[in-house]
Amino acid sequence: MKSYIHEFRKWGPVSRCIVHIKEVGDSTWIGFENRRDGTSVTNASEDLATGIVAKEGLDPAKCRFFEFYPEYEGDVDEITYTWDSEGKARNPQWRPFVKAENNPFLG
Repeated sequence: MKSYIHEFRKWGPVSRCIVHIKEVGDSTWIGFENRRDGTSVTNASEDLATGIVAKEGLDPAKCRFFEFYPEYEGDVDEITYTWDSEGKARNPQWRPFVKAENNPFLG
């Protein structure tokens, strides 16, 4: 698994989150871990998904996206998007995935 601090700007100053990228079978799982450092990963969701897919050279059709907030118990939600013709994530939909104790991005 690859993990790194990712800087982004949605509103105001630069924000940071931790991005986790994990290969699972034929898909790539991308987790956005909120750091309480600027804009939340929820509010920047589409921008984060679009940016990470482009930065990592991934096919969004083969990716699954997730977010979690360790400061709020860390339960993991899966996010699905529609992708426009310009490769931008749109219309995020969240649904519960797993409880914190089963978080696939934390050891």
